[in-house]
Amino acid sequence: MGIPGLRPGLLGRLAAFLTMDFLPSGFETSPSGKTPRKAMTNLKCTSSLLLLLAAASLTACVPWQRERPAYADLCQSEFQFKVPGPQGESTLYLETYLYDHAAQWSDRPVEQALHVEYPGEKYARREFYVQLIAYNKNRQRPSTGSNHGEPPIPILYDSRQAYITFEDGSRLQARPELYLGINKTYDYPLVYPPSARPSPYDINSDEVHRNIPRITNNKRYGSAYVIFQTDKFDADSQWTIHLGALEVQGQKLPIPPLQLCYQPVKKWIGIEPLMRP
Repeated sequence: MGIPGLRPGLLGRLAAFLTMDFLPSGFETSPSGKTPRKAMTNLKCTSSLLLLLAAASLTACVPWQRERPAYADLCQSEFQFKVPGPQGESTLYLETYLYDHAAQWSDRPVEQALHVEYPGEKYARREFYVQLIAYNKNRQRPSTGSNHGEPPIPILYDSRQAYITFEDGSRLQARPELYLGINKTYDYPLVYPPSARPSPYDINSDEVHRNIPRITNNKRYGSAYVIFQTDKFDADSQWTIHLGALEVQGQKLPIPPLQLCYQPVKKWIGIEPLMRP
């Protein structure tokens, strides 16, 4: 029976190593078959040393080839807007993401996590989404239950204006609804009626910012999602994502088109424990 978690082949090499004949040269057994006392003492010392080395090797680390597959990501994710108002100029922020970057680690593929079930289909389909995190500077944080900070400035967004331009020039409109980030663990949407909101919708509302998952791109504010019904997104996608504009205090704030940048394969030598956790 093998030792759980031990690297393949290591157990056999270790067993062969421990069963080698370590009787020092120059000592022979007596006619009675008994080992001379000095040889026995050396053999015991050698065995103890080998057992100590074997125990240490089980907690040691070895180099291990690592590789993270290529993927496509937004070339720019963060935008800032200045808006004049009755109380002076306000600063607004918009963060856009395709992945929960806080959940990525080691050689795990960087992938979107949304799958939508359709009636009559055996397998759920992947759908493409863009995460939106919008807030005014020093905005109150309803997730903390505190009134400390600046009051919210309504930021209206209508997902019906959003579309993707594909490599061949064709277009795909977004779903007409926005979806709130109600997942408790990760930053990705769930296409369920309780999370859907009709457009236009205030993406800087307390309802949005009250929901912050445990592993997230922004630990202070919540998310809304624009979703596109396509499963064609991959590392070689060269789409342009047109989100349209935000509306703040009657003013339109155009969002620059989002471009995709290719992120190549990453290879490295990692340090791995001989025993897996």
